Formats: sequence, structure tokens, C-alpha cells
Amino acid sequence: MSPAWRRRVAAIGLISLCLVAPPAEAGPPADVLGWRAARWGMTQAELHVAFGSALAALPGRWHYGGAYAERAILNLSFADQRFIAFFQMGETTGRLQQVVLERQPRQTGPSAYEAVLAALQQEYGPPFAQCPPDRPGATVKVREARWVFPTTTVHVVFLDFLNRDLLFEDPNRDRDIREPSTERQRINPATLPRRVVIRFHPTARTDLLGDGDCMSGLSR
Repeated sequence: MSPAWRRRVAAIGLISLCLVAPPAEAGPPADVLGWRAARWGMTQAELHVAFGSALAALPGRWHYGGAYAERAILNLSFADQRFIAFFQMGETTGRLQQVVLERQPRQTGPSAYEAVLAALQQEYGPPFAQCPPDRPGATVKVREARWVFPTTTVHVVFLDFLNRDLLFEDPNRDRDIREPSTERQRINPATLPRRVVIRFHPTARTDLLGDGDCMSGLSR
């Protein structure tokens, strides 16, 4: 075999090795443009084009303080759990300003939050920030992780209303004046929800960030 053919065969072998080499692991995305096919500022008609028959009509208009939702995806799976995705539109603009995924059923526990957090970390990398889980004097305990991209900010939040400092008195029970008030007051855990929520909104909308303490957490 001539030297020229040897060089050609060696080059072909090198190309073959490049073709079969396993791809490098992809890191976190440089940006997140919205949620799935949704983009910030879309109209309801544009959302219908983007999601088709998956977009269901809610029974009426649900108000969220400066926003409303009339459409949702009712049976969404994420991290092996069921969610409802609510598309919140600006009250004055009628355009998409936030997507909120709420775990179903609402009554859940910390393990559900940890599973969702792990799935989001796999998709977006380490959180930009994490809120402190226990705050002195807080009635409702909150855990939150946050990812901040140029276009979109992502939150996962665990709200724990199951707090033994919250007491109520059963109005249907006869009151015995000899009984101390601490004995009359009881907690009904079934009435105190523990919720997991995922929020997506434009990073430019700093009014939607929520608790400012979260920004003092971990950095990338």
C-alpha cells in the first residue's frame, strides 16, 4: 500500500472513531424561552394554536390578583406526578404572563417536593437560589428553589400549612367553661394543605419573583 493510501485509510479510521464516539453530556440550557410551546405575551388564540386540544376550558374565569386563567392543561405528568398547568393572563393585557403547575391532589408531603426538585435540577442544572426552609415565627413553612434565565425564571415551591402553632376551636362543640382553652383547641391536619407548585414567568417581571429572601441563597 502506498504512503498516500495509508494516510487515506488512517483518516477514514479517525472519522469513524469520531462518528461512533458518545456525545458529551449537555449542560444546563443557556436560556428558557417559556414553558413548552408557550411564550410570554401570547394571546389565548395563540395558546390554542400552540397546544391544540390539550388546552381545556376552565369553568369560568379564575382570578389571581392582577391575572386570570380561563385555560389549563388538566392532566399533566411531571416527575411521575400529576399536575394541572394554569395559563395566567394579564388582567389588563389579556396576554400570557405566567404558567403555574399545581400538583394534584394538593395534599402532599416533602417527598413530592424533593422528586420535583430533582427532576428540575436534571433539566435546568443547580438552582440559582434556594430559600431557607425554616424561618423563625413563620406560620406557614416554605421551601423554594429558583432558576433564573435571561428570558424565564422557574420556581418550585413547597407550602406546608401543617403547623402545630395553628389551632382552632370547633364551633359545633359545646363549650365547657371549666376546660382550658388549650384543651378545647385542636388541629385537623386534613384541613391544612401541603402543596407543591411550579411557576414559570418572564424574568423581566420582577414583581412576580415573590419572596426576596430567596435571592440570598445559593448562586450558580
